Amino acid sequence: MRRFLHILLLLAAPLTIAAQTPVELCTEWVATVDDSQHIVLRWSPSPDARAAGYNICTGDTCRPYAVIHNRYDTTLVCRDHSATERHLYRLHVFDNENNPSALTPHFGNIVAEATIPHCDTVVSVSWNAYSGMPGGVGRYHLLGRIEPYQDTFYELYSTDSNGAMAYRFAMPEGATRVHLKVRAVSTDRRLTSLSNTVSVERGTVDSASFVRIDSVTTDTARSIVHVHIPVDTAFHGGRYTLWRSIDGTPWDPIAQFSPTTPAYTYTDRDIHPYSDSLHCYQLSVVDGCGMNPSYSTARCTVVPPPPEPRCWFPNIIVAGSGENGLFKPALQGDMGDLYELHIFDRNGLTVFSSNNRNEGWRPGADIPQGTYAYSLRLRLNNNMIKTFTGTVTVIK
Repeated sequence: MRRFLHILLLLAAPLTIAAQTPVELCTEWVATVDDSQHIVLRWSPSPDARAAGYNICTGDTCRPYAVIHNRYDTTLVCRDHSATERHLYRLHVFDNENNPSALTPHFGNIVAEATIPHCDTVVSVSWNAYSGMPGGVGRYHLLGRIEPYQDTFYELYSTDSNGAMAYRFAMPEGATRVHLKVRAVSTDRRLTSLSNTVSVERGTVDSASFVRIDSVTTDTARSIVHVHIPVDTAFHGGRYTLWRSIDGTPWDPIAQFSPTTPAYTYTDRDIHPYSDSLHCYQLSVVDGCGMNPSYSTARCTVVPPPPEPRCWFPNIIVAGSGENGLFKPALQGDMGDLYELHIFDRNGLTVFSSNNRNEGWRPGADIPQGTYAYSLRLRLNNNMIKTFTGTVTVIK
């Protein structure tokens, strides 16, 4: 009877069960951005042998986001989260009975932003502080890749975790675009987090593909050069400048024009053709901000001396007749602005003179038959003056 009562007393006593030890949390975690611009979460495996997987939640209220059923699967690519927006994450470890560990602190990605005013060269970069990194952030590095000079990212700026998370720098001359990202490094340098990559450009187009000289042709008879330039009206840059060098002299600007017509021909009349001189031409253009000049390949031509002007004079004219009664020199070749024609009788008296090359001498009835002398002074296109003399016979 006493034994039965003892059993009843044991059954009536409160039951004491040992508490379940929480699963041990992982020690390292980080949010970063990969080369594909996806947010990637990485953490160390839980050292607890009971660990069966990980729960990841997001936001301030820790909304469920993803579950990973593998203790050693410690990477999650958040493809549906934009790397240009700030996202916060926490995670805990669970065992086979779904008993959770403690939650990590909030940790999130770095979002970098960069701006450059139109036609300016100074880039302004800023980024948010990284929070929740085990051991804390020791340093931020600003990484940059500048086109067309750099193929890989290199360090532009470094600051400690308490410094200003902003930086301004001037783009190198000729640079058109810069790609930037920020790297946060933990105090013990074991963890790193990369921001999104942000790209900025100066708002202009590369002018090199819009500058070209098609051909250079020489009109030997008139001693002029034509420079034929194709123009792409889609180019919204600055003004074109045409340069010239003669026989290796320094380049001088000789013309400017805007890209408003599909083709442009410059006629160079101010040339030096009397020594088989080499005339070279080059085209340059700047971008829409008046910077980054681009130059075409130089095109050259040899300008030979022009043929000397020639003159033919009638030796007989019939006074009072039509066409045969006019004394007028026939000119061939380029002439200058000087034209002086004089007709003299046998006594040396002037019977006709003119400065108009379109005007000739038509003897009237008062002009006696006989031989008359003429003198013609011309300025040639090389600025030299030449005098032609001879005689003409007037018959009636």
